Amino acid sequence: MIKTLIVDDEPPARRRLQRMLATHKDLHLLAGCGSPETAIAALDQHRPDLVFLDIHLPEGDGFGILEAIWGRHDPAVVFVTAYSHHAVRAFEIDAVDYLLKPYGQDRLDSALTRVRDHLARRTTTPPLNRLPVEMGDRIRLLDLNAIDYVRAEDGYLRVHTGTRSHLIRGTLANLQERLGPTEFLRIHRSVIVRVDRIRELEILAHGEMRLTLNSGDTLISGRAYRDQVRTALGLPT
Repeated sequence: MIKTLIVDDEPPARRRLQRMLATHKDLHLLAGCGSPETAIAALDQHRPDLVFLDIHLPEGDGFGILEAIWGRHDPAVVFVTAYSHHAVRAFEIDAVDYLLKPYGQDRLDSALTRVRDHLARRTTTPPLNRLPVEMGDRIRLLDLNAIDYVRAEDGYLRVHTGTRSHLIRGTLANLQERLGPTEFLRIHRSVIVRVDRIRELEILAHGEMRLTLNSGDTLISGRAYRDQVRTALGLPT
């Protein structure tokens, strides 16, 4: 069963989505939430597999909820909103789909097909040995040892290798799963880095850190990733 949470500050919208989802027997619907505070508490308590997430909420937004839980949970996310202009940002942080209100049953069913595929790939996708990079009519097989870090960029991924970079298709979450959890570390919702490339770190305000790599590049870690960065680098949490 796919544990599913709905976050929307409008009760009629939550009830409508619950009715539409009830036709899918592989979903286990949790109680809906109407604010960032209750949503974060529900995410911590229930650890849902899937979240339908509104963007505009009282005293916060959907992106802030994800920022708060990153590093602890990584549910599949389908944004549900009346505004189209957040779509690029949503897919940059690995949203599975983006539903524009008002949507119909067919569009919702299509989103759920994507969710099932996404969740299935988490358990069946084999690890990478080398990373294929398209270069015109050629495909270069990039040695994983050459990768310093990867950043999500306008719906693509930019792979940094020393003084060069390569643009590839895909999502950061899927790539990290295939690169290996010990060699590569997610330090921000849009950045993963090879751990042995980190040369130095500086503690900043509000739980952020500035990481300096062997290449001289610097990266800023997100607050939600503080503990896992410190653990990966052998520092007390």
